[in-house]
Amino acid sequence: MHFVMEAGLTIEPHGLRNLARKRVFMKAAIIDAHGTQQVRVKDLTSAGARIAGDRSVRVGEDVILKRGTMFVAARVAWSNEAGAGLEFYRSLTPAELAANFHAVFEAAD
Repeated sequence: MHFVMEAGLTIEPHGLRNLARKRVFMKAAIIDAHGTQQVRVKDLTSAGARIAGDRSVRVGEDVILKRGTMFVAARVAWSNEAGAGLEFYRSLTPAELAANFHAVFEAAD
């Protein structure tokens, strides 16, 4: 299966949707070329997040997700009126998840 995105770009899924996904419903910020906006992180994995905000973001756009002291670079994988999916350029460690989403994740021993 593959997805056809904006301008005919085809993206082959590579297992990101199969990662353990946690519902978090926490506030964060997105920084992009248009400025900063407050968003709600609806769910999260070590490789990406689903967000919702007042302003849409464009598929393929680079953004920074900021929560607490964590800044993580991401690409907008999909976007619609309900929100957007971010694919992180690097996976978050269990310690980063626990420190910034402490109500949901616990650091691995």
